[in-house]
Amino acid sequence: MGITMKKIGIVLSTVAIMGFSSFFGTTVVDAANNIDDVKNERSELKKDLSDTEAKIADVLIDLKELNKEIERVEESLKQNEKMLDEANEEIEDTENEIEKLKEEIAEIEKSIERRYEILKDRVVSYQKSGGTITYLEVIFGSESFGDFISRVTTVNKITESDKNLIDSQEADKKLVKEKQDDLVDKLEESKQLKAELEEMQALIEDQKAQNEKKKDELKVKEQELQKKKEELKIKDSELAEIEESINNSSQLTTLSSGTSGFNSSSNSDSGQQKSSGSRGGLFAWPTDGGYISSGMGPRWGRSHNGTDIARTDRSTIPPIYSVLEGVVESASFNNGGYGNTVVIRHSNGMKTLYAHLSSISVSTGQKVSKGQKIGVMGSTGRSTGIHLHLEAYKNGTRVDPEDYL
Repeated sequence: MGITMKKIGIVLSTVAIMGFSSFFGTTVVDAANNIDDVKNERSELKKDLSDTEAKIADVLIDLKELNKEIERVEESLKQNEKMLDEANEEIEDTENEIEKLKEEIAEIEKSIERRYEILKDRVVSYQKSGGTITYLEVIFGSESFGDFISRVTTVNKITESDKNLIDSQEADKKLVKEKQDDLVDKLEESKQLKAELEEMQALIEDQKAQNEKKKDELKVKEQELQKKKEELKIKDSELAEIEESINNSSQLTTLSSGTSGFNSSSNSDSGQQKSSGSRGGLFAWPTDGGYISSGMGPRWGRSHNGTDIARTDRSTIPPIYSVLEGVVESASFNNGGYGNTVVIRHSNGMKTLYAHLSSISVSTGQKVSKGQKIGVMGSTGRSTGIHLHLEAYKNGTRVDPEDYL
């Protein structure tokens, strides 16, 4: 740091040894230079703190998007597993159908064999007595015209029956072959689909593993940034103490010259602390201690609609006070990201909003006085840490709260 407690000790020691009169002539300049150094260092520190908070916000956004992506991947994994189970069932069913068809084929082949036996028996019956009887002998061996007609009709029927048996045999063979070909094709398609689904399963599981790894890395990064943020806050608190010590030494020197230097630095409203950047005076300081961690205006690529006041002492959660007397317009949880929020309407056309409270101590319609407790500082809603988000409105138009603190 540019300023150390050793320097403060030198300043105070000089006051004690040299006396107020000589200190006024020499050490006041050193104190002024020192406090400028402290303010410059605090300004740089707050910038670093703001950048760190912006990075934390970016990491949280990335984590949120990554969690959504992980959910989508897990849903794809479930769908793919379901389709893979269906493919396995399809393969099993097809293989069972093929086994049944083999049994059916065996039965059809037996039936075909039986038909061949019938044809053989018929041929044997044609060839009785040595098998020399021909088709013409059967016809022309008739004893009368009626017998001739009967023999021709009989031969035609036998011939037609034989033809039908042969046609039926060929149809059965064709049917069995078609069923067999269809099932083989179906089995091949099911196995190919299964292979594709297994490949897709591996890709999805790999994507899931990559997302989980990235998530772990983002969490580590967030923890590092949060640690840096807390260290910066502690460092700023130490600088604030140094700044206060220098101011006190400067005030003592001014008193030794016969003029009062306390009016410009004293806090109003029962000693409640104000930010070093306060400019107005209409509003009471809305908490115990604390400092302005972020002002109104552009921030992280968006517009920040108010002033953020963070706690100085991390071991306590300070109360929140109404900056003016007025009537509570609303006191409830805000779904827009503000969390627990209190809005107070004041008689002079002003309206103030207090967001991210951990708890609320007032109710809608209640009258409150200036400096009255309305809740406790918190981090509800969209918040990266415990602080108060304060907004101010004048006649319906948003104004910078720092102009009135």
